[in-house]
Amino acid sequence: MMLSEIDKKILELLKKAEKPLSTYQIAKKTDVTWPTANSHCYKLKSLGLIKNKSEESKFGLREKIVWWIK
Repeated sequence: MMLSEIDKKILELLKKAEKPLSTYQIAKKTDVTWPTANSHCYKLKSLGLIKNKSEESKFGLREKIVWWIK
């Protein structure tokens, strides 16, 4: 499967990150919407390139998903 420019931006961002990044952080730093970042992250996960986990959010009741390079 070919990687899009967004996929490449996400991978590069995660390679440089010192800690896992949330979907929101990835969206902001790659200048895409949250749903776009989310779908590309799940695509990269299905390809075995990145991993994720749920973390409790510091604000509000929702959990957040964080991503990192495998």
